[in-house]
Amino acid sequence: MPRSGRRSAALLSALMLLTTLAMPAAAAPVEPAQAAADASAALSGGQIRLTKVDDGFVNPLGVVNAGDGTSRLFVVEKRGTVRVVSGNQLQSGSFLDLRGVAGGLTTDGERGLLGLAFHPDFASNRKLFVYYTNGGGDLVIAQMQANPDRTLVPVASHDELLVIEHSDERNHNGGQLLFGPDGYLYIFTGDGGGSGDPGENAQNINSLLGKTLRIAPNLSGGYTNPAGNPYRGATAGADQIWSIGLRNPWRASFDRANGNLWIADVGQGKYEEINREPANTPGRNYGWDCREGKHAYSDPSPGISCSGLTLTDPIAEYGHGNGDCSVTGGYVYRGPVFRELVGHYVFGDFCSGRIWTLDAGAASPGMLFHRDTSAMITAFGEAENRELYMVDYAAGVLYRVVAPQFSDVTDSKFINDITWLGYEGLTSGCGGDRFCPKGAVARDQMASFLARALRLPAALRDHFSDDNGNKHEENINRIADAGITFGCGGGRYCPSGLVPRDQMASFLARALDLPPATRDHFTDDTGNRHENNINRFAEAGITHGCSATTFCPKGLTVREQMAAFLHRAFRNR
Repeated sequence: MPRSGRRSAALLSALMLLTTLAMPAAAAPVEPAQAAADASAALSGGQIRLTKVDDGFVNPLGVVNAGDGTSRLFVVEKRGTVRVVSGNQLQSGSFLDLRGVAGGLTTDGERGLLGLAFHPDFASNRKLFVYYTNGGGDLVIAQMQANPDRTLVPVASHDELLVIEHSDERNHNGGQLLFGPDGYLYIFTGDGGGSGDPGENAQNINSLLGKTLRIAPNLSGGYTNPAGNPYRGATAGADQIWSIGLRNPWRASFDRANGNLWIADVGQGKYEEINREPANTPGRNYGWDCREGKHAYSDPSPGISCSGLTLTDPIAEYGHGNGDCSVTGGYVYRGPVFRELVGHYVFGDFCSGRIWTLDAGAASPGMLFHRDTSAMITAFGEAENRELYMVDYAAGVLYRVVAPQFSDVTDSKFINDITWLGYEGLTSGCGGDRFCPKGAVARDQMASFLARALRLPAALRDHFSDDNGNKHEENINRIADAGITFGCGGGRYCPSGLVPRDQMASFLARALDLPPATRDHFTDDTGNRHENNINRFAEAGITHGCSATTFCPKGLTVREQMAAFLHRAFRNR
């Protein structure tokens, strides 16, 4: 573990949902009590934020997904357990518990259950792999198998694949397990511990410490060493080795887009480093303990010669200071939600709690600082949907890593929908990098949303008498020219009128020509003239109500809800 201490037709359909929001009502709407103004957001420093998913974890060290279509997250706890998060909630009990494993589990110092990787075909073969320290402190890589419904891993399924002697020191155990794009299992080991690699393991090609290893597990037990491993066969050196010269690699990941391998390596006392390894590039020497980062290291007890070695410098490094002292590697973001973040490597520091990104495609990327946190960052993780997560060791909290355009939507459950709305050019927020998610939706704002989305031409004339001087007046006239609105009666538009949820349901149901409802979904809309459309709206999956049994028909539609309605409707078309 770390150092101790356009789719234009579809869009038109989706957005015409709201056209009747501006059609005549039985009575003029009231003036808004909290209508948010409309005020445009590339990845900038400070954009990354954390939103809490759940807590209650005990010294979490990792977060992974199983790739089995369940969307579950699996949080690795140092004490030897793996907990499941489903539907953003920590589930009771443990998915895996190694505390009774044969050979023991030791958790003193930096020891414990350190890593977990699911077989690429876990959904069918139920195989997974763990990395832990046994009762004597040695590193163990073992294969296990979940029960048929993949909800529990019996400890009796434990099958040791590899044991690496590591009894002398409690630190620098490494701990990352990854299946690569090639289908092989990659193992990242520390140098054996102690200051300055006293055993000179990292540069020793016959030692499995301070290395990246690559093996091909056999589902029936054991493993082979794949062709392409640089020291395999008659070549001197251990057959399992893929790369050498690592001190304590603390978290590594593969870039989903190109297969590049990212390795964060914890430094000795001055520098932390990030290594980028192009896909399918074996045999690299990352320098330890000849170098720390890009700098020559003065080994207090040198046991090797560094002259003549071909060393690979890190792609980025940072010095100790301001509390920074132990890098925690992350992932290159390839998710679908935060477009500015795509192609950026996200990482942090265990000691300071700081979070940075760097451009994963740049030749010499600079570090972009985002945030100081109080978290002891032990791992980032990637969900099945490619969104990123992070765990806090001391507080036992799982966070989602987000990069919204707006500063006030981090805790909104509609953050994905709001982000989509911004990317589609339908909103630039309400000013000052804010979206005002709880602001009620007013009719004048809706006119601008629609006019922008539909790219309507300039208005030909003035249609209404009550919008003179309103900053949305041009867009109100544009949607009137297009026949989208006829106002609210008497030559007026009622620009400040608010939009209740029952009317929203009718507008959307009619605009999408939704099929008739097959059942009653809510208990609080009986007798409401929009009840049928509310049920049609629910059956289409555009709303889930304001609770399991209620719709809150007279509640005002707020901006975050509007974003969700639009996004769901667009996605379903």
